[in-house]
Amino acid sequence: MTYEGLRLKLLKVRRKLFAKKRQKKLKNTDFTIISNNCWGGMIYESYNLRKNTPTVGLYFYAEDYIKFLKNLKKNLNTKLTFINPSESKWKELFMSDKRSGTFPIGKINDIEIFFLHYKSAKEAKEKWERRCKRVNFENLIVKFNDQNMCTEQDVKEFFKLPFKNKIFFTVKNWNIDQKYYKVRQLFNRNYILASYEPFGKNKYINLEETFNNLSK
Repeated sequence: MTYEGLRLKLLKVRRKLFAKKRQKKLKNTDFTIISNNCWGGMIYESYNLRKNTPTVGLYFYAEDYIKFLKNLKKNLNTKLTFINPSESKWKELFMSDKRSGTFPIGKINDIEIFFLHYKSAKEAKEKWERRCKRVNFENLIVKFNDQNMCTEQDVKEFFKLPFKNKIFFTVKNWNIDQKYYKVRQLFNRNYILASYEPFGKNKYINLEETFNNLSK
């Protein structure tokens, strides 16, 4: 098992072990997190909440994620189809990954969605469509990070989007006049590892306060 894999397993235990206790700190539990990776699902688990978002157990490449957000409502209501890994425009980037071909790849128009933690296209489609119906646009958080080929242009485009509550996690300094969360991690990577993305109340961000202030 890799260092990252071990951290993720340990964090999953920690998330679930204290989830009900954390939930008591929330005044607002009906919110939607749109995320470019598994972070949103992890947050719902951290508070023992129903997953009110389709972006659970999956990831986007940064360019596609920005496209997805630019027409969020339309894309959430567009039919999800599936492709073979060999048809992906990103195949040169992920085909060397030993997990390649073991999970479904969805597509909305030209946007590709990698359902990393799903066993089949059928399962991915059913959960995607069910969770799309739960999205609460009145209590919405949109989260991004510097993974999966994220460029400075992607970051700038993200902060231009007309969402009130935007969160960006990174390990780098960016030449942008926006608030973002720079996280320290043990290994010197040029992107943040999933296990280092903050949850709960910590030195980087107070998510509980963020959730409770959404409806104000």
